[in-house]
Amino acid sequence: MTTRLTRLLMAAALLTAAGCSATHRSALNPAYETEVVEAEGMAPVVAGDTAGAKNTSLHEAMRTALGLVVGVYISEDALVSKSMLIDESITSQSEGYIEKYEVLKEWREGDFYKTRILAHVRKEDLSAKLRTLETEPQKLGNPVIGFDIKESADAKPQPTNYAELELKNRFSDAGFITGDKEKADILIKGEADTAFNTKEGLGGFISYRAGISISAVKQGSLETLASMQESAGGIDLTETAAARASIINAAKKAADPLKERLLKALREKSIVRLNLANVRTMNDLSEFTKVLRNIPAVRASWVRSYSGGLAVLDVAMHKGGAADLSQLLMKSPRMPVKVSRTSSYDLDAELP
Repeated sequence: MTTRLTRLLMAAALLTAAGCSATHRSALNPAYETEVVEAEGMAPVVAGDTAGAKNTSLHEAMRTALGLVVGVYISEDALVSKSMLIDESITSQSEGYIEKYEVLKEWREGDFYKTRILAHVRKEDLSAKLRTLETEPQKLGNPVIGFDIKESADAKPQPTNYAELELKNRFSDAGFITGDKEKADILIKGEADTAFNTKEGLGGFISYRAGISISAVKQGSLETLASMQESAGGIDLTETAAARASIINAAKKAADPLKERLLKALREKSIVRLNLANVRTMNDLSEFTKVLRNIPAVRASWVRSYSGGLAVLDVAMHKGGAADLSQLLMKSPRMPVKVSRTSSYDLDAELP
């Protein structure tokens, strides 16, 4: 582990103690926000070069300030797993993400020169860069995937969940978050059926053949995003073990194609359900839809329903999900909204 990497991880670890002191509007562009943090850097004084050590300690203070803000936007696990990439891609360009800074204190302590600064870190620029380090599912809204696969063997329903476990492992390995099916954003549901095939010429082994038919359905709208059918065989010494092997093999065969189809659908059909409250009149709704459609990240939008001051809109995004849309709506200079809840593909907001 490099010295620079160690400093980044230490900075993130000290986040709770040092912390982001405040969030401010950018002085250069009031539509955006900066995080204001205090940070300290130090550098050795080599061969009496105090001026060089002073410059280096200032640079290190900037890197530490950036590391503190990085710790806010990335989980500890992600920070550790991507620490080298983060170090090279972000903290090595610290001046590019710091809008301005103030030197609070600088001093020599033994063989080291130290500098403490108050830095204004551009949050949007940093968030945009961090998104380039995310997995594909994270870039597409980081949806939670649930599973509901019914299994049967020889035409009899089974209490087993071999297909679900295999699919869950495959989707987790691809970077998806998996969770309870009742709270999932997208549900992988369907059936896995297996039946006796043969035991002739297998030297005591038994063969079963399974078929699996599954679909990825968006919860709420019930939109089918992707579907897949596959079949595979399995052999083992007992009927139960052979049936299990065939279902696992079929699920394994279907997992990667379904995952790729789902990612493709999410890229092409990134639709956010917007529940907008406090819409007093149809004129207000019309004005809001104009503002919404003028946001560059929005591809299209249409009203599903409007009643009792509540409008339900579907918003098609060029990229991003509900969290991205909520930030854009809150910063709208013409008609900002108050967002009360967001998930991967829907959000609740209200007009002022």
